Amino acid sequence: IAVKPSRGRDVLHAVGVVFRGKLWLDGAMRTTARGPDLTESLVEMITRSPHHPQTRVILLHDSLMEGGASIDPYRLSTGTSRPVLLLSAEETWPEAPEGAAAERFRLRRAGDSVAVLSIGLGGRVAARVLEVSTREGAVPEALRVAGLVAEAVASGLRQNV
Repeated sequence: IAVKPSRGRDVLHAVGVVFRGKLWLDGAMRTTARGPDLTESLVEMITRSPHHPQTRVILLHDSLMEGGASIDPYRLSTGTSRPVLLLSAEETWPEAPEGAAAERFRLRRAGDSVAVLSIGLGGRVAARVLEVSTREGAVPEALRVAGLVAEAVASGLRQNV
């Protein structure tokens, strides 16, 4: 999932893409919101999507959440009944609700290092998910593509047609 503000910065555009591994783009979804907390909008976007049944893991990267957007990965996981992997350059994580199970670790790949908060998956399984969904560097292909699509949507894709 990637979030970009509109040109007027009054609306946040969130885009999610559905990938199988790192090669097959199966679908896309999008929503807009005005508030900084996009969690409920994302839960609705994902659960109402025809791709919800095939969604196995939700990927987030803090560098792709622009415009003051905030997403509670614990509520997102609970609301969608899916594990969430939050990637970050820094290890600054939201506080876990009482009783929430999460693992934190650093993943090194191709000279890059990224901090990972895994909600709903063990560390070894989470690392494997990231490995099979990443072509190069430390950013999974689904996040890279979501960022590109969110940028196009937020900048007014219609102008470029």
